[in-house]
Amino acid sequence: MLGPALFKIRFPLFSEEEFSEKIVPSDLLSKDEVIAVYQFHALPNRRRISNGFFPMQFPTNGRISDRKEGTLLLDIENVSEFAREAVGNSRHSEKVYINGFSWKILAQIKTKNGSTDNEKWFGFFYSFDTTKKDSHWRCYVRSATFQIISHRKEAENSNGTFCDRVFDNKSTGWGFENFLSFAELLDPRNGFYSGEDYKVTLAIDVILQDEKMEKCILNQSESKGKLFMDIEKVSEFAREIKGSERKSKIVHIKGFPWKLWTKIEKKNESADNEKWLGIYLLYDGPNEDKNWGCKCSTTFRIVSQKCDVPDFRRELSEERTYNNKSNNWGFPNFISFAELMNPSKGFKSEDNIGY
Repeated sequence: MLGPALFKIRFPLFSEEEFSEKIVPSDLLSKDEVIAVYQFHALPNRRRISNGFFPMQFPTNGRISDRKEGTLLLDIENVSEFAREAVGNSRHSEKVYINGFSWKILAQIKTKNGSTDNEKWFGFFYSFDTTKKDSHWRCYVRSATFQIISHRKEAENSNGTFCDRVFDNKSTGWGFENFLSFAELLDPRNGFYSGEDYKVTLAIDVILQDEKMEKCILNQSESKGKLFMDIEKVSEFAREIKGSERKSKIVHIKGFPWKLWTKIEKKNESADNEKWLGIYLLYDGPNEDKNWGCKCSTTFRIVSQKCDVPDFRRELSEERTYNNKSNNWGFPNFISFAELMNPSKGFKSEDNIGY
């Protein structure tokens, strides 16, 4: 069976007419191969039936895949020069076809919403090719995992995930407005760029939902997720002043960006200097839309480091509403540091605790 690369080598300069007049009658190709070639030229933007036709061993951007999963890649050369460009400037990847839909990575220079400084942020998005003319098309994305690949073995990739997204003629792209600050991206300790050419590698792993599903996951009444946070050297944190804080990485649930937020607090109306750990669920997204809102039921836990000791758990008694006026809910006096640091409680392991 001829793969497309081998076909180009054997028949590099044939027009379609010459192919029909000379190659087809010669029996150099099987019936299935001939049909596959005709199909490719007649319908270049339609999905190919794989069984019986020549195998696409060397896929090209012009061919559309039946896969439900795929990876998009983008290398940005000289990212330090990109960082000096104007807000709004962008880079994009080549198209990748997944289940008949074409996708691209878009990297764009952004600023932090509501910020008064001039710090630039790295916007990271994936977008659908908007040349599709059918106004009724729809595509369900089960998940999309964004990564800036670390160039150091000991360093971690920078990750973010979207789940349960619908693409249509009105919503052709999703992503992170402020995925990472350029200051963090260019910090050599994080290993996000290669040392010689300042190249940054972006990747998005996309998983599409079965297109036969009639019910979109976005319409399900229940969406759940977990946020995790480790506080290292908690004894040092305990010695800091009131108001000192730690935040987790962003986790997206139902399309909203969330963080765990811990602060050093004092007991209300308490005259002593005892410190308490405050813990909150924080919405960490833009607030331009005054009408947005989200209701959440939340359970907070400090994970026990001992098998025979249960986790310390407190649950908000009822659903809380998050909107542009209330972007966090939680417990200002979740647990005292005296109890948290008590070895018999089992919350601390080598001066680290986990939520």
